[in-house]
Amino acid sequence: MKIVLLIFFIIFTSTIYASEKQSINFAPLPTKKATKNIKDFLAMSYYLEQQLSIDINYIYKKDYKDILQGFKNQTIDLAFLGPLPLISLYQQYPYVEPIVMFKGKNGSTNYRCVIAKFKNDHFPNSNNKQPIKVALTQALSTCGYFMTHRLLKEKFAIDLKQQQFDYTMSHTNALLSVVKGEFLLAGAKDSIARQFESLGVEIIAQSDLLPGFSLVVNKKSLSQKQINKIRDSLLNIPEAIYSNWSGPPANGMIETSIEDYNSLNIAIDIPQEGNIK
Repeated sequence: MKIVLLIFFIIFTSTIYASEKQSINFAPLPTKKATKNIKDFLAMSYYLEQQLSIDINYIYKKDYKDILQGFKNQTIDLAFLGPLPLISLYQQYPYVEPIVMFKGKNGSTNYRCVIAKFKNDHFPNSNNKQPIKVALTQALSTCGYFMTHRLLKEKFAIDLKQQQFDYTMSHTNALLSVVKGEFLLAGAKDSIARQFESLGVEIIAQSDLLPGFSLVVNKKSLSQKQINKIRDSLLNIPEAIYSNWSGPPANGMIETSIEDYNSLNIAIDIPQEGNIK
């Protein structure tokens, strides 16, 4: 009888242990080259692996919509996302939750989207009949169509839908296309646009402060216990450790939740492709 009970206990505990997922699939944000994007999170990933005895696998996607699909089919457990992709995903898949928000170099978790142009280029007024060319990042980038449309409407009474626009797949590409004279305007993140000021780029409009980028978990593929462990480990990393890292984790994190993003109204139809042929 004792042997039977022992066998039952071993099978029971093994089943519980097996149900706890030990390998986690992480998708970084598709804004830079794959190698740089992954490198930015290697130190943080290694720290979590050592603290929690887990394996973190990188799942690199070039497009936001592929990351969103990965959450839905549960092939992605963890992702680094901006506000628009997060809210877009949450509206379609309520089993997603941001757990920590990353600080910038100035200590703030907020940022702005901007519209930029080359300083020598003439910017027409709202009465201009000719469409202007606008370079965007990606369809689901917060500083892409979403905020560029809003800023053009609010600041210049210009409807982006009536202009010529295309997706260049990154903030850097959008800004470079302005420097090269391929587009008149570019929508981008403020900190990235400022890096191009020495090349003659000037910011002509900026948004209000937006909630920052966050680490987002899949509540369907991860248990609440795993989520709590990941959150607690990240929030308790000593500054002496994370300050030596690179990328977004290097400035520390604060706890967050989906409620911090409720103010982001995304009731807008975002074209998935540009209109330049």
